[in-house]
Amino acid sequence: MSPTHRPETRAGWLLPALAWLAGVGGMVALWLAVFLSVRSVSGWLALLAALDLALLLRLSGQPAGPARAWAAAAGTALAIVLSYWFVAAMIMGLPLGLRPLDAASRIGPVLAGELIRHATSAWDIAWAALALPLAWRLAR
Repeated sequence: MSPTHRPETRAGWLLPALAWLAGVGGMVALWLAVFLSVRSVSGWLALLAALDLALLLRLSGQPAGPARAWAAAAGTALAIVLSYWFVAAMIMGLPLGLRPLDAASRIGPVLAGELIRHATSAWDIAWAALALPLAWRLAR
């Protein structure tokens, strides 16, 4: 048996799935903490999300290949979308005294899109666009 051989188990997908969820949730929480401290969208965090998800999937033991690359890219995209959604909700909800989850459940997609359109710069969109191929490349 080679040192890199891993025995197949039925729950071999569980640790990568939990790592994927932790990566997405952790990045959304970090993104919101940065937003609260600097009051800026901080689009550069999309690159950190790509790095985080690729690293977590690699460390969780998910085999290299297209499945891991797709999982990293999809997780990065979800982290970006959820983070922007919560940022928009906080832009609207903080002055009204709403907590982030309350504000996020009350905001609609049109209002969220308009708030994000006004809050982001071209650099924020560029960082988000660069993050997806970066996640793909790092997770291959």
